Amino acid sequence: MCRKRAKQLDILYLGLGASALCFVTWNFAVKELGAVKTSVYIYMVPVITVITSVLILHEKLTLLAGIGTVLTLIGLFLSEYKPERNRTKNGFTK
Repeated sequence: MCRKRAKQLDILYLGLGASALCFVTWNFAVKELGAVKTSVYIYMVPVITVITSVLILHEKLTLLAGIGTVLTLIGLFLSEYKPERNRTKNGFTK
């Protein structure tokens, strides 16, 4: 009987805590920051997960996780990089 109650509490936590709270905070973040900036944080989740697992859980950093982290960071930097353009006073490029 106790295991059944624990499963019910787990489902309640996942439904209210993990899912509902995530949607509320996501909508708040999109409203405050905009969709483009908020999506950058979503792509940082795997990087933060790898770093946290190494620092807190003392897991070993595997080659595949390291490569994935580096590729994710490179992709984020490339997607956010905006080269400065020379503009004239009327807003057109030279």
